[in-house]
Amino acid sequence: MSLYAAPEFPPAEPLPPIPVGKRPLWPVVTAVLVVALIVASSITAFMQRDNIRDLITVWNYETPAEIDAYIERATMTDRAAFLFKASEPQITSSTTLNEACSSHEEGVGVLGCYIPSIRSILLFDVTDDRLDGIEEVVASHEVLHAAWARMSQDDRDAVAPLLEEAAASMSDDEDFTTRMAVYATLEPGQKLNELHSIIGTEVAGIPAALETYYEEYFSDRAALVALHLKSHAVFVDIQERSDALIAELTELREGIEADVVDYEAGYDSLNRDIEGFNRRADSGDFGSAGQFNAERNAIIARQAALDKNFASIKAREKIYDKKRVELEALNAQAAELNEGLNIEPRTDTDVE
Repeated sequence: MSLYAAPEFPPAEPLPPIPVGKRPLWPVVTAVLVVALIVASSITAFMQRDNIRDLITVWNYETPAEIDAYIERATMTDRAAFLFKASEPQITSSTTLNEACSSHEEGVGVLGCYIPSIRSILLFDVTDDRLDGIEEVVASHEVLHAAWARMSQDDRDAVAPLLEEAAASMSDDEDFTTRMAVYATLEPGQKLNELHSIIGTEVAGIPAALETYYEEYFSDRAALVALHLKSHAVFVDIQERSDALIAELTELREGIEADVVDYEAGYDSLNRDIEGFNRRADSGDFGSAGQFNAERNAIIARQAALDKNFASIKAREKIYDKKRVELEALNAQAAELNEGLNIEPRTDTDVE
């Protein structure tokens, strides 16, 4: 399953199995036999790697233009493209997707899932141009689930240490560890399965042996990872700008609040001293004009300092209000992106 966590602003995923109508087998088998007379060696090679069900499904699957575009842009190899088509991928809306893909985690969007029981891939229709590239990454993620489902236990055991090694190198990545914790809750026991898909589509700089392994599925995995980084950068940018604004707003608010306290206390003290000064002036307590002027000037200087502090408070309040508007605009952008990533509460099934 492909998950996407919402940026921590306003919170903002999978399709009831779409019935796959049974096709009459005789015409299909006949077609296979006819072609077998022409390209018998090719058919034999395919059957050695994929079961008859996959072969027949691919033979009868009419590939939509969008799926062909995903295959090309994700640099899927013939093997990956075969698995993709064997899973009869369907691009669908959130309502259908959410009814089929299992999980319920607030603030997490499901963008696609592989349903083992019907060997099918469902993909969310991402239409926000700012997220260009994310659909190809999600499609590739699910293709790797389809590959994992067809791997023998020995093959899984062989790649497992490489996946664990790559995952260990990201143990300090908070986003990665948080995401894996979500998967652990939603899909217990599927850690290696998810690592197989996440690392293969999103992580650069993996062990050489693992890079070689993924060459079976992608001719240019670096280009695929670049698509992930491109779409992910949109959220990183909003998150970083939001964090910076929140830090600035917090500092401004704390400074303003502290200065308001000082200002009010300072003026209370000044007013008391002015009253005392006036009483002394009225009763002639000052010994000389020099003393009178010195104390009067001191009071005036204190008042000027307080007025300057007040002006600073008002100026910073304007800055605070401006930055708050900027943060609200970022929140609105995040909300739009969350909607574009199918991030909303959902219910629960048999998916990866």
